[in-house]
Amino acid sequence: MRFCTAINCMDGRVQLPVIQYLQKRFNVDFVDSVTEAGPNLILSEARNNNSTQSILSRVNISVEHHGSVGIAVVGHHSCAGNPASRDEQGAHTLNAVQLLRQQYENVEVTGLWVDSHWDVHEVN
Repeated sequence: MRFCTAINCMDGRVQLPVIQYLQKRFNVDFVDSVTEAGPNLILSEARNNNSTQSILSRVNISVEHHGSVGIAVVGHHSCAGNPASRDEQGAHTLNAVQLLRQQYENVEVTGLWVDSHWDVHEVN
C-alpha cells in the first residue's frame, strides 16, 4: 500500500478532486488528509502557533507511519478560510511548499490550486 499526504482545505468541494488527482500524481492507493480552513495561508505565515504545529504533527504521522511518498498543500477558488485572490493564494501556496520542503527533505512536495470548475492544477 502506498500513501501520499494532502494538506487540504476543510471545504468538502475540494476533497474528491484533490484525492483523485493525487492518487494519479503520486501513483498511490491512499491519500492521508490533513484539513484546515485555508491551510496554505496558515503554513505560509510559518508562525510557531498551534495551527501550524497541528498540521506538521499530522503530516509527521503520515510520513513516518504510512511512508508518505508525496505531500501536497492545496489552495482553492472561493475559500472561506483564505479569501485571497488566486495570485495571492498562489504565493501563499509556494511559501507553504518551501516550508514543507525544509521539514521533509526526502519527500516530494508540491502545491495545488483547485479552480472554479473543481479542476486541479500544480503550482510550482
